[in-house]
Amino acid sequence: MRSIFQAPPVHMILRAYSPAPARVGLWRRSLPFRAAATAASVVFFWGIAPVLFWVPPHYPWPVLSFVTGSYLAHWFSRRYRVRWFSGMCPRCGHELMIPRGAAISLPYSLTCFHCHFEPRLEVFSEADEERLAVDEKFGLRHARSRCTGSWTEVAPWRQPYLACHGCGARHHATDTLRAAAEAENERGRLLDQLTDEGRYLC
Repeated sequence: MRSIFQAPPVHMILRAYSPAPARVGLWRRSLPFRAAATAASVVFFWGIAPVLFWVPPHYPWPVLSFVTGSYLAHWFSRRYRVRWFSGMCPRCGHELMIPRGAAISLPYSLTCFHCHFEPRLEVFSEADEERLAVDEKFGLRHARSRCTGSWTEVAPWRQPYLACHGCGARHHATDTLRAAAEAENERGRLLDQLTDEGRYLC
């Protein structure tokens, strides 16, 4: 089979920022097809380069043939073609673009033309997200140390996230992380209650 449609779980990653939601539909191209197309591009265009040298004005044609073969080989070597994509920049929140039909491999770096940073489109698993999101000492990781904000669940583009209203930290809303967020919110409510009672006694 030449290609298989896939819609893997993905998000946008940028160092020092919370992950941002993304969705992508991909055609996965088979390894035999990619290998054959890559080899054919190199053999054909590089093979005719010496012949093109004799065509006036001589010098541009071999160079153009070599560059074309290299570009097509790189294009065919990539594992996926994009059917559709929507994604959000983790830094500024603006929408990112990947053209329909673009050839990519995952992870894939994009340029945000609003903030000029380069977030990366990555596949994620719940187990990896839980491992990265939980701090054994302090519970769920916040964007700022000693943040006392509470967690709420949001769902941009139907992807559930846990978001802190204090520091803006965001994690995928798995069952384990929901339980950790609820426990942290409960501790926060108890601290607020004790503070209010102490203020009343004073």
